[in-house]
Amino acid sequence: MDSFKVIENIRLSESTFRLRTERPNVPIKAGQCFSVGTKELGINREYSMYSAADDDFIDFLIREVEDGIVTPALGRCKPGDLVEIGGPYGEFCLPIQAIAEDSFVFIASGTGVAPFHSFIKSFPWLDYKLYHGIRHEDEKYESDDYEPSRYITAVSQPANGNGERITSVLSREQMNPESHYYLCGNRQMITDTVQILRERGVPGGRILMETFF
Repeated sequence: MDSFKVIENIRLSESTFRLRTERPNVPIKAGQCFSVGTKELGINREYSMYSAADDDFIDFLIREVEDGIVTPALGRCKPGDLVEIGGPYGEFCLPIQAIAEDSFVFIASGTGVAPFHSFIKSFPWLDYKLYHGIRHEDEKYESDDYEPSRYITAVSQPANGNGERITSVLSREQMNPESHYYLCGNRQMITDTVQILRERGVPGGRILMETFF
């Protein structure tokens, strides 16, 4: 585990921040995750990379957990502070041979959108559609990075009280069984979404999952 300087730490919502650090000098693929923490705590958590694979920094999209240990410490980090980073790890990545020719459907809840943001920033020409389930309107983190027609949200706790979950949106959508489906977020969303996809004829081999929490 090596130490890297914090470049910036920006609040994107009341409970979520984007932590930017120096980049480890190792090969990195979009969709991979890193173990991140502070030396003082001696405890790390894994976070998917939020930035593009070829950026000269690493971004992490982190939701601060109430009464947590690691996330409040990371949320207090200032430029110049050191954080410990290990990795990258994981194979929640795009098939290189399919990036230029195939279509992709990304389905996320909350900060589970992080690897999909990395995919889209890494491959601007990607044929994608991104479904994002959030609780509040201010959780459309940096949505300007997505083409409006390709970014669909479902807000479960909007100010007007008429909420909807992302699985309700998906149940009304057409699903191409030839697309690649990537799911990232909470376990219940993933379980319900897999059922919807399989009922629509999407083969299991076209579905890749990563459970955040």
